[in-house]
Amino acid sequence: MVAMTATRLNQPEKAINALFKNVTTNTYLVNGYNYQTSRLTLYLPGNGSLLAAVALMCTGDDANKIANPGFPKNGKWKVKWEGMRRLP
Repeated sequence: MVAMTATRLNQPEKAINALFKNVTTNTYLVNGYNYQTSRLTLYLPGNGSLLAAVALMCTGDDANKIANPGFPKNGKWKVKWEGMRRLP
């Protein structure tokens, strides 16, 4: 949610930082599962949330006119996507 909110507020650096924040619940295992705790070793809503956040970061929303609004424009990011619609 932080990455999506930052994208909508035109703060792509904060969006990226949210996705890469070094916390246990932001860990993805080799098999792709989102790790939470030793009791809950996979959390599928975390996977879907990551995909939704990246989709918004690529497409933006209906009010956005910037290409790839969730990614910094510092030349470090080369983003390519196709076939997604803007989120409302």
